[in-house]
Amino acid sequence: MKIAIPVFDESLKVFNNTGHTPFFAIFEQSGNGMFKKIDYIELRKNPRGDENANRGCAHKDEQMSEEEQIAHKNEHNVLGEIIHDCAVVLVKKACQNTAKVFNERGIKVCKMDRNCQSAKDALKYIKF
Repeated sequence: MKIAIPVFDESLKVFNNTGHTPFFAIFEQSGNGMFKKIDYIELRKNPRGDENANRGCAHKDEQMSEEEQIAHKNEHNVLGEIIHDCAVVLVKKACQNTAKVFNERGIKVCKMDRNCQSAKDALKYIKF
C-alpha cells in the first residue's frame, strides 16, 4: 500500500496545506503486524505547489459562482493524478475540493496531528 504525505522538499518536513504542497512524499507499507515495514520511495512534484500557501488558501466556494466552483474543483484534479496509486494521503489541512478529488479516486484522507512536523512521524496517523 502506498501512502502520500504533503512535504516542503527532500527534508520531508510536513507542509500544512495539502492542495498547495510543493511535493508529496511517497511511502510504501508492506507486511502486517510485527512484520509491517514502511519505506520511503520518492518525492512527487505538485505543479500547484506554492510555499506561500502553507498556512492555508483563500479559496471560498461560497464566494464563487457555480461555474467558478466547478473550475476551481477541476484545478484540484492534478492532485489526484499525482498520487493516483496511493491508498492513503495524510493531511493537516485539505480544502473541500482537495478532499473531494481524493475521495473520488478512492484515496482515503487521514488527518495527522497539527503539530506533526516530519513525514516519518506522520505515518503513525494511518487509520484503516
